[in-house]
Amino acid sequence: MNKPIASMNPHDTPAVSDPIMRFLDRHAAYVLVLPTVVAIVLINLYPLLYAAVLSFQEAKLGTAAPIFIGLDNYRRLMADPEIWNAIRITLIFTLFSVVGSVLIGLGLALLLNSGFRGRGIVRSLFIIPWAIPAFVAALIWAWMFNDQFGIINAGLKQLGIARPPIWLDRNNAIWSLILVMIWKSFPFQLVVMLAGLQSIPAEMYDAAAVDGANSRQAFWSITLPLLRPVAMVSILLASINAFHYFPIPWILTGGGPSKATNVLAIEAYTVAFNAGDMGYGAAGAMLMFFFIMIGALVYVRLYINEMRTYEK
Repeated sequence: MNKPIASMNPHDTPAVSDPIMRFLDRHAAYVLVLPTVVAIVLINLYPLLYAAVLSFQEAKLGTAAPIFIGLDNYRRLMADPEIWNAIRITLIFTLFSVVGSVLIGLGLALLLNSGFRGRGIVRSLFIIPWAIPAFVAALIWAWMFNDQFGIINAGLKQLGIARPPIWLDRNNAIWSLILVMIWKSFPFQLVVMLAGLQSIPAEMYDAAAVDGANSRQAFWSITLPLLRPVAMVSILLASINAFHYFPIPWILTGGGPSKATNVLAIEAYTVAFNAGDMGYGAAGAMLMFFFIMIGALVYVRLYINEMRTYEK
């Protein structure tokens, strides 16, 4: 006959489970986070460490085992004009795409935050570019940019422009890539900025209106200062993403024509897999990582100072 539940003694539980339960109670957070930590280590940390080790070696596809050569690959990088050209193009691509996406995202966030009928539908439509996979977006834009049967030039001809530009030639290709990158990334800025705007108390705008401030003055005195911490984080993430971005430049132009769009990610990939120089390509990838880390550290420092000022 079973014991009534109320009369059961907690010590009736097998003793072997007590240490396990106590461990889970004390370390539940670590146990729950462990799968994510393992995934990050396997997916991110291991390839990073492997690339770092490879960058100090002479390792070429189809040859003997890698040979340790110290900093020779990095010395080659510093003297390679193609690398410096790739850095220049990457900085241009990053700067203009981030600025464009932030400005458009902020403008649309202000519009959606104002409140109007059908705002939810409009917001969903703006998220579509972010949801489309990068390779699909690149193929769509490649067709749209085609100078013979692309929809953009067809529309320009309908407007009376007899000779529309060749969007992916040497002079225009980098700006076309920046346009696509802005289109692909502005929804992220929109979501982040809109969340930041909705966190600003409405009472602050009411108080400003009582004091006689107009909408422009309220924007510069209330909206921008309170939105700045959120904007700094979103700009940092967008800059990191754009600096090492690979899919759209690779699919649209492959770094061409004449290396006019040869960003650092494409240069490292080309050297490693097309030329077969894995060690030198790994050094190029690590150089990209160093740039990102330095920029991120400087930006985080600025963010910490901004937050201290904000808290005061």
